[in-house]
Amino acid sequence: MLLSKRTIREYVQNGMIGVQPSPTVEQYQWASLDFRLGDELYDLWTESYIDLTEGEPYWLKPGARVLGHTKERITMPTDHAAQVTGRSTLGRLFVTVHQTAGWIDPGFDGTVTLEIANFNFEAVPLTPGDRVGQLVFFELDRDTEGYSGQYQDANRPQPSSMFSYGPDSVPRRRGDR
Repeated sequence: MLLSKRTIREYVQNGMIGVQPSPTVEQYQWASLDFRLGDELYDLWTESYIDLTEGEPYWLKPGARVLGHTKERITMPTDHAAQVTGRSTLGRLFVTVHQTAGWIDPGFDGTVTLEIANFNFEAVPLTPGDRVGQLVFFELDRDTEGYSGQYQDANRPQPSSMFSYGPDSVPRRRGDR
């Protein structure tokens, strides 16, 4: 079952779904919750972190790809899951906030890593704190053991644990330098 705005708000307010900092009224949509861009990006090209200043845009160049993260720390109960999706505001600029890893497992706790890409022909500003995507929540048919994977307790963008990319644009397994 897909959760409605009213149910999402009730679950967040009673702590069943954890969202910190608490969402603003504007973040609640009819069947989703908007999330905001966090204060750090991970540059896939240089394999380095970029600290962002609140209110100051980072200009994502055409064709560029970075990892970001949600400002909100999300704590999922073991009988619910969520899907990450972009907002139409960025989508109409041909900027995506996730590529394929748009699922938040039951029991997950942490910030969500975003796979941000600019398919536009112009640079697009990304400003920390801006609403860049949304979470759609689902109730499971039964309780699960919950997520215990490698991205649990994330508090910044998490690069792939399997591959890295460098200036030569050749994927390498982590540790094979």
